[in-house]
Amino acid sequence: MSEDSSKSPFSLDGRTAVVTGAAGLLGRQHVEALHHAGASVIAVDADLDRLRAVVPPPDGGPASIVTAAADVTDRRSLEAIRRLLDEGGGRLDILVNNAAIDDKVESWRDNEGPVTFEAYSVDRWRRMLDVNVTGVFLTCQVLGDMMAKAGSGSVINIASTYGLVAPD
Repeated sequence: MSEDSSKSPFSLDGRTAVVTGAAGLLGRQHVEALHHAGASVIAVDADLDRLRAVVPPPDGGPASIVTAAADVTDRRSLEAIRRLLDEGGGRLDILVNNAAIDDKVESWRDNEGPVTFEAYSVDRWRRMLDVNVTGVFLTCQVLGDMMAKAGSGSVINIASTYGLVAPD
């Protein structure tokens, strides 16, 4: 948190945020921006080692950054994040649903290369829907309840224009 954050109209001092998919390209930027604005952030990703390697350390201000492993497709995994929030005061102000499978990135990471539509497996399709759609649903159910009970909060669902238009 910078010294000027309390003077900023964008100050998030005293707020708590959860960012899913925090080890990804956008996720780590969301974590950094929220923390810089003064929020304490729980950075969540299925790959805890990768998450710890890429998420910046706290900057010494009162806001913290905590890393936690969770699979957004698994309710029990998300309930563990809920317990972490409860232990930290039971407050959630901001939920950033950023976890997603980007097939172009994932296929290259797995050394599979691009896959044509005709060769795309049903298992890959189901896994992508499970993370990209069901994961948002479950995360909102498990964590959004905290904001509903408090009567305030913001849910930010990250999406791609490619959900609406073809990439080529």
